[in-house]
Amino acid sequence: SLTRDPESIDKLTSTRMMLANSANLLVYTLFPMFVQMASPKDRSLKDTGFFGIELNLGNYTDPSANYAWFGVYSVYMLIGAVALFICYKFTKERVVATAEQTANVKTTDLFLELKHNRPLVILGLFFMLAFTFMFFMNTVNGFFNQYVVGHSEWMGAVGLVASIPGIAFPIFWPKLKKIFGKKGFFHIFLAMFIVGELLTYVWSREGMHDALWLAYIATFIKQWGLTSATGFMWALVPEVIAYGELKSGKRNAAIINAIMGLFFKIGFTIGGAIPLW
Repeated sequence: SLTRDPESIDKLTSTRMMLANSANLLVYTLFPMFVQMASPKDRSLKDTGFFGIELNLGNYTDPSANYAWFGVYSVYMLIGAVALFICYKFTKERVVATAEQTANVKTTDLFLELKHNRPLVILGLFFMLAFTFMFFMNTVNGFFNQYVVGHSEWMGAVGLVASIPGIAFPIFWPKLKKIFGKKGFFHIFLAMFIVGELLTYVWSREGMHDALWLAYIATFIKQWGLTSATGFMWALVPEVIAYGELKSGKRNAAIINAIMGLFFKIGFTIGGAIPLW
């Protein structure tokens, strides 16, 4: 939001998503494995699917695993709190609105942006749909591995493979965008997401549950597509802000970012709630 330079926006977005997906690795990959390691019931030595590593894992869906969940959550909570305080401590806000600029901001600006900024509405709906799909998958993954394919012990390894595209490949996004253009970039990676979902369906079929190689390929392609499409769309937010500035004469960066955050949270809520209903 602070720069109009497309190249700088691409680099900032790529760096941001690489760091975000590194944190995602700790949550969606290692968290369920830690809970299984701490669960007391039905503990046995199981192949994690990662280079033959075997661990004593329990049933994390049993009520007896309540303390395992609470304990792992507590550790994550403390780590997150420390990281948050460190960020606030060392972050310095260099671009601050003047009193005159702040006085010109009105509540009605939010509705005016939605009315006159059509790219904002389109991108917001895409945000909502994309994050609905993403958090739907994140919510059902545990149930899918536990009850459909019957390999909850693979969650850590499969999740690790899923994290690779989001950590290692964002550095290539600016180059790929230059080669394929914005539309081409999204078309390619959304197509990859669809292919990955189809392969996941094949993995869920009878007789394919033990195909770890298929789980790796399906998850890798699916997450590469979804992570790239949803990650790089954040780079479009500054362009939407610039369009709004062109139409209204105001650079309502805070309002537009708030609107995008609202669409994101709606998708987050729908995607997380539907599987539990």
